Amino acid sequence: MRLAPRVTNLKASATVEMTERVRAARAAGRKIIGLSSGDPNIATDPRIVDAATKALRDGDTHYVSSNGNPALRDAVAARELLRTGASYAPTDILITPGGKFALLAALMAVVSAGDEVLVPEPGWVSYGPCIQLCGGVPVPLAMLDRIDIDQLAAAITPRTVAIILNSPVNPTGRVLPQDEIAAVVALAERHNLWIVFDQVYSDLLHEGRFCAPQATPEGSARTLVVDSFSKTFGMTGWRLGSLAVPGGLIKSFQRFMQHSVYCVPGFVQQAGEVALSLYDELVPQYREMFRARQTLAAARLDAIPGVTCVAPTAGFYVFPAVGPADAAVSARWLDALDVASVPGSAFGAAGAGHVRLSLSTSDADLVEAMDRIQRLAQQEGASR
Repeated sequence: MRLAPRVTNLKASATVEMTERVRAARAAGRKIIGLSSGDPNIATDPRIVDAATKALRDGDTHYVSSNGNPALRDAVAARELLRTGASYAPTDILITPGGKFALLAALMAVVSAGDEVLVPEPGWVSYGPCIQLCGGVPVPLAMLDRIDIDQLAAAITPRTVAIILNSPVNPTGRVLPQDEIAAVVALAERHNLWIVFDQVYSDLLHEGRFCAPQATPEGSARTLVVDSFSKTFGMTGWRLGSLAVPGGLIKSFQRFMQHSVYCVPGFVQQAGEVALSLYDELVPQYREMFRARQTLAAARLDAIPGVTCVAPTAGFYVFPAVGPADAAVSARWLDALDVASVPGSAFGAAGAGHVRLSLSTSDADLVEAMDRIQRLAQQEGASR
């Protein structure tokens, strides 16, 4: 029996595949230090868990609105206003089962068969496959250190319908400055393109200003904002995210929800309401923890001959340059050191020569991982 090319031709997620390898290795008795997963490894605050369990006991176990609970949509809109200054009515917010589904919902609404979507790289491994699931064609563009507006413009064809922007960037942690975002908005206006803006890591901004295309009227009119509770509150397994859309368009996105997952469970949404109410208490602590880990890891890695690493200003990743054989380096660290990472080339050709390390382990394990990497570098240096 034949399977559809939309699934048989999909490339597996490199990050998920590595997570499964680590899980299997641990089951076999190996003590792997996992620096590969996008899970921040934050224990969900007990008050958030209590909200969900109370909602379950109170009978919140049935269908709810496919758009999302009004109270949570209102809280998401208020959070967005504080973060970027973008004003959304609660009716412009769609509550989704995680940020990845928000991305897929956005693309399903704007991509038709054969349409092209510009994707700066290195970038999240799911952008291309989600575009392909919609029948579209991802157009990867190498933009490691900046969004090159001339390169974007040169890649536009009559089939181009959208540009994906991600800030802070997964895997590098780079935060897009205002001038780059403004240039993309102007380009999108000239060519009548959508901007799909993934801001999943924006709450973990350690310094500077977070800039977003939806912050201006021109950008807001053509931007679909993908967000998530996963990284901010350690709620990866809860599958809770959101999509903010220009006013008056929500019904089309709602129909995709109705005919796919229908709705996010009500008890999960009630937990999300409590999470947002605890934002000012919890998130600064998480930022401080991850910033300290990034500073430590970057300093240790940068001291290794042949490795260059600078601590980014957001998120919980570092993206050191390790030389051209990034996949071999990542494999060697796993096989020889029991330290899991993800090759930079998994995030597109522009990421080649780097590895992504997720600092989502304990401080003690992070120090141990750095010690192991440093010892291996010393041994290899001595043998040359």
